[in-house]
Amino acid sequence: MTKPISAAAVSSIEDAISRLIASGDVEARFTIARLASEAGLSRATVYRAPELLGRYRTAMASHPREVKSTPSPMDRIHQLEGEIAALRGRETDELRALRSSNRNMAQHIQALSLLVRQQEQRIARLQTEPSESGRVATLVALAAPLLR
Repeated sequence: MTKPISAAAVSSIEDAISRLIASGDVEARFTIARLASEAGLSRATVYRAPELLGRYRTAMASHPREVKSTPSPMDRIHQLEGEIAALRGRETDELRALRSSNRNMAQHIQALSLLVRQQEQRIARLQTEPSESGRVATLVALAAPLLR
């Protein structure tokens, strides 16, 4: 099963389809690579949206075949806007993943803190227990010769 694409990616693809169809340069632009480039996404991401690809192919097949020699500045602006939207979508996805990782690490830190607290309580209990001879043996006194 493929991972679904984000809403920002869907929006970028839809905007790119609209721009490519409106440009009139159907022959030169009827490629998935061109659609991906226009949307500011990878081809793999575009292929994960088969319903949009079907709509794109249908629209391109029914569109009159005329070729423009150079894209207009507005086309380039739209392309750059699509790339910006795609980058923002990726940034949002990355932030979501980082926040999830942060929560996971915080949970691990909390669990480790509880373990440390339990070990400290155990050490304190062992320090106050009397030794076999009836005297209190502290871990510090026992460990002192080892630290020298």
